[in-house]
Amino acid sequence: MANTTFKVNFTLDEQDVAYFRRLFKQARLAAKRKSPEEVIAGARELVVSVTRDKKAPRFVKDAVLALEDLTDMIEDTAYRAPKAVVSQILGALAYFAEPEDLIPDHVPVLGFLDDAIMIKFVEREFKYEIAAYRRFKRFRESAEQRPWTAVAKGRLPQRLEEKRKALRAEVDRKKKVDEEKGRSGF
Repeated sequence: MANTTFKVNFTLDEQDVAYFRRLFKQARLAAKRKSPEEVIAGARELVVSVTRDKKAPRFVKDAVLALEDLTDMIEDTAYRAPKAVVSQILGALAYFAEPEDLIPDHVPVLGFLDDAIMIKFVEREFKYEIAAYRRFKRFRESAEQRPWTAVAKGRLPQRLEEKRKALRAEVDRKKKVDEEKGRSGF
């Protein structure tokens, strides 16, 4: 039997988007009752359960990489995301910290569908942040050819700080352009 793949597209109308926005806002309100550690742990738990689930669809496994990057970003001491960004991300991650969601995760194939849809909304909301953080990680991984040397250890923090500042400026510029064009996030 040939290995066949196909693409599934669907469009969410204004009512659908409004529905997911309501879920998102409810999760943000619920997040106020949880500590940041609980929210992060819940999001990380979802990432682990999806990546370990042999029946989870590939598109869902790919989608949770954005959650992994967001949780890593707000905990990365070298990246130092601004407090406002951390707060917004925690609010977004709150949805994934709730064990009871629209479609129970144990339902084969469809169980993670609502999570994947919400991840796409969150990914869109934080597209510039995620892209900047991924670039920061790649830069950090390749910044020094011999990180064990004293010279490299001494200059790496400064190089990371310069890269972080340049990426923050780029994120802020792109967000401003979006605002000026009337594009808003989720």
